Amino acid sequence: MRSLWATVFLIFALAESKADTTLLRKYCAECHGQANFKGKFNLGQLGFVPSLENFDRWLDAVELVETMEMPPEDADLPDDEEREKLLSYLKNGLSKFRSEKHMDFRNPPRRLNNREFVQSVADALLIEDAGTHQPTANLVGDSLYHGFDTHGATLGMSKYHLEQYILAVRKIVDATILSDQSSAAETIKVTAPEIISEHTSQNTTRPERKGTETHFDFLDPKQRAYFEPFKTVPTTGRYRITLQTAGMDRRVYSTDETGVYHGDPIRLVVEMGDRKRSFALPEGKKREINLDEWLAAGTRLRLHYPTDGLTFRGNGNFKFQYAIAGEYLKLNDPREWNAVANNLKSRPDRGPRRPESWHNWTNHWQGPRPRIYGATIKGPLYENWPPSRQQALLGEKPSVQKSEQILSPIAERAWRRPPRQGELDPILALVREESSRIGEIEALKEGIVAILISPSFLLLNSADLKPSERFASKLSTFLGATLPDQELRSAVEKGELDDAQGILKELKRRIKKGGANPFLEAFPTSWLQLNDVNFMAPDPDQFRFYHRKRLSEDMVEEALIFFRHMIENNLPLTDFLSADYSFINADLAKLYAVEILPLNSSFRKHVFVDGRRGGLLGMGAFLTGTADSLTTSPIHRAVYVMENLLGIIPTPPPPDLEIAEPDVRQAKTIKQILEAHQKDPSCASCHRNIDPFGHAFENFDPTGAWREEYEIEQKGEKSRKIRLPIDPSSSFRNGIGYSDIVEYRKALLTKANQERFVQCFVEKILTYANGVEPDRIHFKEIERILKQSEKNQYRIVDTIAFIINSPLFREIK
Repeated sequence: MRSLWATVFLIFALAESKADTTLLRKYCAECHGQANFKGKFNLGQLGFVPSLENFDRWLDAVELVETMEMPPEDADLPDDEEREKLLSYLKNGLSKFRSEKHMDFRNPPRRLNNREFVQSVADALLIEDAGTHQPTANLVGDSLYHGFDTHGATLGMSKYHLEQYILAVRKIVDATILSDQSSAAETIKVTAPEIISEHTSQNTTRPERKGTETHFDFLDPKQRAYFEPFKTVPTTGRYRITLQTAGMDRRVYSTDETGVYHGDPIRLVVEMGDRKRSFALPEGKKREINLDEWLAAGTRLRLHYPTDGLTFRGNGNFKFQYAIAGEYLKLNDPREWNAVANNLKSRPDRGPRRPESWHNWTNHWQGPRPRIYGATIKGPLYENWPPSRQQALLGEKPSVQKSEQILSPIAERAWRRPPRQGELDPILALVREESSRIGEIEALKEGIVAILISPSFLLLNSADLKPSERFASKLSTFLGATLPDQELRSAVEKGELDDAQGILKELKRRIKKGGANPFLEAFPTSWLQLNDVNFMAPDPDQFRFYHRKRLSEDMVEEALIFFRHMIENNLPLTDFLSADYSFINADLAKLYAVEILPLNSSFRKHVFVDGRRGGLLGMGAFLTGTADSLTTSPIHRAVYVMENLLGIIPTPPPPDLEIAEPDVRQAKTIKQILEAHQKDPSCASCHRNIDPFGHAFENFDPTGAWREEYEIEQKGEKSRKIRLPIDPSSSFRNGIGYSDIVEYRKALLTKANQERFVQCFVEKILTYANGVEPDRIHFKEIERILKQSEKNQYRIVDTIAFIINSPLFREIK
């Protein structure tokens, strides 16, 4: 067997580098040249030259030497000249390997995810959305891959999937194309007593609360109200709905009592299936709300009061809030309070009633609430017959004889390309065959269903598209989660998007017009794993404010607004790490212990002056999503920073490794427990790499609020709570240390870490766009994108344009 040093000698002898074996002998052999090598890496694993099997190790070696993480700071360190020699050798080997390989950037086809499916069907049929009757509620939920719902390996396809697609498409098409005769319009007058508040409990034997003779007040935010004469839409068509409303008593009770800010308008939301319309109501004045909506038969029309207030009392159920009314009267109208308190009657089963009980004050409530006086509903209405939306799809006089003329434009939109010669023939034959059995309109509908369940529609990255068609499809899916419109297809065909400048212009145009809104929500949600904020939600008893005010929703909104701000202003990507500001509302301000005015739920920019927050690293979405219900975990937070922000994948322990539990009986703090754990040689190497990325966040509790100490319950004969100081200090493997989160944030802004962050962002964008993580074999192309980005100060929209223009996005062979 060839000895290790013979191998090392040959590696250097074959390389076109001036580095010599003395560098490895001097700086690497002690830890990585023995039988019990550290970090699961032996120098012999590099081989003579990079290959498909070992090039990952070569890339890792370049990164570790470049960031000065290897050799570690407690070992002998090479000087700058020696480090450059090592880097030159490693990079030359990788460059030679890359030049000798034929790169294929094509990605495999993948299925549309559910949100792409819904929007694409709507755009293929020229309608505003899939429908108000929730026609896609039956679809199988999409699995996530590290937060991404675009990952091809998790978007499986089965017979069951296809059956559910057929069912969903038929429901959408049935609500778009009407076969029956026109229905006469009716006018329904809804009086206040006919407005009903639905049950929220399982006890449906109780009578539902109805409006008074003059009005209906929305009290419990958890409840929806419906119109008794119009529980569901009877016939598909357009309906005009008029509501007489007002906002009531926004400022009577204090915000501390209700949790509702006086600076917030009282709002009313009208729900029509998945479609929602929200309205701000003037206080104490009647406002007429008018809706003009195409509603599908079976749609449930519901109204509710959207607020995260009115939950502070008791277990959060609204009934406990009535006690506020009694307390208010006691202070502000003692005569009325005494009149009620002195006339309370005892109950045989429970004894005398206490004046402070909420039961006594239900008729005295003056809390903030929407009020509705009545409603008028008129419909179904049709501007003409067939309806205009139907004529736009089928023409004025559709027939089977015109089926190819009718279906071709639909297929072109749905398939993202014109139908090939004879490609529609099987579908046209189906239409002709079915027309004699179910009628011409129904047969044409079957043809549309066939188009929308075909592989050409359901699969992305399809091989049946020309390069220009494939690029237009991919770009439209990337930005809008839908089909490419004619404007985009034409721009691609004309070559207007053949370079980064053309793409940048298109990006800015779409961002300004709202055409990139799906990307602005879906990508940061995936990248930052915002869906996992409540995966291990903070304990509801210990962190009441977090749950009662639904802070997880505010945290997600903060992250999305910050991302949109970065995009709309084309700011440097590194601002995600270095920014001293974020966008918060009054609830987050309370959690973050900052003063913010005015007090309302609107998000606005806030600059943090203490250096602890700002950008991604101070956001509750990150801090809460990486904590447990009662405790925090430096490991979880470290792994999140490494994987999602710096692109460092920590090496997991081998599955067959037996680790003896360390003696942690004397350990009190989380840091002490981890230090005890590191005494195991099997754990020490990895934990010395991982732990420093997480210790700095220990001053943030499971909700992201600041704390100076741990509060630990010590159990025994007499349980008691003890307080221990938090030690947020540590040092990275390259020797850079920090004493707290302020110094940590600065330490994370080294040039090497900023480059890591930008590269990680590029790779996350490519994962989102391609449905597969970029192969590390394409490292040279990613390097090229990074250099282009650096020349443009890492501006985020510019960087995305460079990514889209890359062969990795264009999938050029």
